[in-house]
Amino acid sequence: MKTPSRNFFLKVLHSLTKRERLVLYSAVAIFSISALTYGGLLYKTKTYAVPTQGGTYREGVVGQPSFVNPIIPTTETDRAVSRLIFSSLEDMAESIKQSDDGKTWNVRLYDNIFWHDGEKLTADDIVFTVDVIHDPNSHSYLRGSFDGVNVSRVSELEIQFSLQNAYAFFKEDHLRSLRPIPKHLFVDLPVTNYQLTPYGLSPVGSGPYKVASYEKDVGGFIKSFKLKANEEYFTHPPYITNFVFKFFRKDSELISSYNLGQIDGFGLSTAEPLEERPIIIRHSAHYLSSSRYYAIFINQSLAPEKLKELSVRRALSGAVGRNDLVDKVFAGHAIPFFGPTNIAGNSFTSYDPEVIKGLELSLVVPDEPFLVKTADEIKVDWEALGAKVNLVVRSLRDIREDVLRNTNYEMILFGNIVKEGNDLFAFWHSSKRFFPDQNLALYQDGGTDSLLEEYRRTFDATTRAHLLEQISSRISAEVPAVFLYSPDYVFITTPNLQGVDDTHIINTSDDRFADVTEWFVKSKRTFRKPIGVWGT
Repeated sequence: MKTPSRNFFLKVLHSLTKRERLVLYSAVAIFSISALTYGGLLYKTKTYAVPTQGGTYREGVVGQPSFVNPIIPTTETDRAVSRLIFSSLEDMAESIKQSDDGKTWNVRLYDNIFWHDGEKLTADDIVFTVDVIHDPNSHSYLRGSFDGVNVSRVSELEIQFSLQNAYAFFKEDHLRSLRPIPKHLFVDLPVTNYQLTPYGLSPVGSGPYKVASYEKDVGGFIKSFKLKANEEYFTHPPYITNFVFKFFRKDSELISSYNLGQIDGFGLSTAEPLEERPIIIRHSAHYLSSSRYYAIFINQSLAPEKLKELSVRRALSGAVGRNDLVDKVFAGHAIPFFGPTNIAGNSFTSYDPEVIKGLELSLVVPDEPFLVKTADEIKVDWEALGAKVNLVVRSLRDIREDVLRNTNYEMILFGNIVKEGNDLFAFWHSSKRFFPDQNLALYQDGGTDSLLEEYRRTFDATTRAHLLEQISSRISAEVPAVFLYSPDYVFITTPNLQGVDDTHIINTSDDRFADVTEWFVKSKRTFRKPIGVWGT
């Protein structure tokens, strides 16, 4: 059959009226658009996006790095940068085995882990790191948790930890928080000289990113810290090739920088700063659950005599409008708390408001905007029932160095971080009543002590859940504190950042980087595998 010539189509086109040509052109246009649209939809249906390596991500942080070291960080910013440069022992473990009595833990390392300078990471590095933590001159923030923990080398790739007492959360607490430092770089240096070495701002780690460079302004302020992907990372190299930290002096500068497109993301401990300076460009908001809660702790050794009466403490707790606090202070991005864990229900729906009348209260409050706002709201609640409330606002430094050290408060508004497993021992056991320990209410109860001790050495999940319920109920009933709320951690990013896991629980702000190797800004589409007749 002969194919019609081009002239044939031109003759047909010229034979049409103007109206007929318009109809034809419209039909062709509609067909073309439909074909392209259908083709695009079919392509998306038959393919899916997968991450690929490449691109740059810029993270904004308030603060300055001064000594990027995972066991002796001097600032929260140091911890954030360290998180990407140093790997945790839990991540490096090919296997973790515990003895039947829970007092001995053997950890075997993967055989393909190297420091960023090419040296192999071995058991010697782990033993050395724990020895540094034990050294009182290191002032390591991990020293308290590793007290009573001995470590020994079994082989080049195996380490044994020996505990004085069984601890069910050793893996989640100790092995996850331990990020080794390289023995070959520090072994010949006194611990007191670590901060004088170039490794403070040019650290050598084993993590998914390694240092490329950093930039200072004329005044010495570190403006940025540039990292590049560790292509030899033992699991898989991170998808994002370049990771840049940009540093700011305050939250308002940080948020403004995002609105100007100068950074791609940032984290905030609460949503409160966004109330004053909102995000005005496209973004993704990740509200991550936090293990941090806030309460007003009642020091019964200094508080007015009436606060020793349970009915008064119950009334003070019952009078606080927690849902209003969540809405007014955090725009809904927090959960109310009624006890030392989130399993505690509201047991203060009925109370006698008359017992508050005439009560004179002194409440110490850290000079943090969201805490001052919280205290102002609570003052209104309590004074509406006839109490007189004096708010004593102090700097966080004063609170740590004076108020807490000397237990110099009747009541204090403060926060606790309850890590994995809801281990409440550090906050409510009677042995932890005095500085630098964290039983801020100076709470002591023999029955609670016994339950807390049993909880720590119990490995069975069902038994542990039952014990936690008893502990939480017992503490809540005594009202040693007015429990308030747990704010969400807020992580703002550009929409093109993918792979962020919104189910992570945030213990410390650097936990937002827990899955950083899975983040990506570049992707490609690949065809789905066809499904056969029998679903294979």
